[in-house]
Amino acid sequence: MKTDVPQEKLRETLNEIREFLKKDGGDIRIVEIKDDTVIVQFLGNCMHCHIKNISLNLGIKAIFQKHLPRIKNIIEYQ
Repeated sequence: MKTDVPQEKLRETLNEIREFLKKDGGDIRIVEIKDDTVIVQFLGNCMHCHIKNISLNLGIKAIFQKHLPRIKNIIEYQ
């Protein structure tokens, strides 16, 4: 994973996201960070959730931008 993102901020971001996803039996992992884009993979129940795109585009993106404002794009790993 190529990244110059501060690891502490990245940990804070993932912890906040996971707090919500784990309530429904899901999780998330970062596949790659490149420039202003993060590629994530949904895990557990989130893999097949019918609203994961909403979670990605509204919730997860907002949390990333709160902690790491230079991140502009969040993409799901296919």
